[in-house]
Amino acid sequence: MRTTMSSKNVVENNTVRGRRRRVLAAAVTIGAFAGLAGLSAPAANAQNSVGGKIGEEYVNAAFANNQIPQVYFGNILTPELDAARGGKWQNFANDKAIYWHPLVSNATAQEIGGAIRVKWGQTTGPEGGWEWGPLKYPTTREWSGRKSAVSGTVARGNHFEGGTVYWVPDSGTYVTWGLVRDAWWRVGAEDSKLGYPKSDERTSGAGWEQDFEGGMIMVGFDGRATIVILDKNGKKTETQGPVAVQELRAEK
Repeated sequence: MRTTMSSKNVVENNTVRGRRRRVLAAAVTIGAFAGLAGLSAPAANAQNSVGGKIGEEYVNAAFANNQIPQVYFGNILTPELDAARGGKWQNFANDKAIYWHPLVSNATAQEIGGAIRVKWGQTTGPEGGWEWGPLKYPTTREWSGRKSAVSGTVARGNHFEGGTVYWVPDSGTYVTWGLVRDAWWRVGAEDSKLGYPKSDERTSGAGWEQDFEGGMIMVGFDGRATIVILDKNGKKTETQGPVAVQELRAEK
């Protein structure tokens, strides 16, 4: 993907400043809203407002959840701030933020919050977490998955440039990406006998593997995937593969 700023410039100009602001943002307290018309709220010694693409998502995400923006997002904690590779972000009181990049999601800003946002920040690479990490920018706002064929659970998720994060109630928050995610999607994702993830992906001596509610996916360094279905006692009941990921098929 082409970027508007070099990695070096991001590190020198934005990374340290941006991370400090993220830490400080949680400590910022602001007053009552001036009203939806202005999309603004008074803050200590400053007037924080929401506008542009971030302002569009501020309104759209709230209305998609049947709330007005002031209630859904809470107080506006920061002005619009610099993010990686020439993007922007803004922080809000109700454990939510909005991120925008001109080359991601057709330049549409995306809301992110809660446990998924925490997991995003914890998924780090050489330059850190959040949009600097391997997941990069969110490409959707948070959405509800389908009911798990294994547990009946309905998870919440966010897609990112580099993968997907799922929050699974009573289980945890997990990253799935790469060939393992491709294999899971090809066999039916949460509609399959695998259900939702119940671990992050890990590297084994032969490739990558990830645990799911109903079994495991293993993908070798040669790109061949094996699907293992387990019963409630952890006993293997079915195996599909190893086959090339693109040859996997969902059960009819």
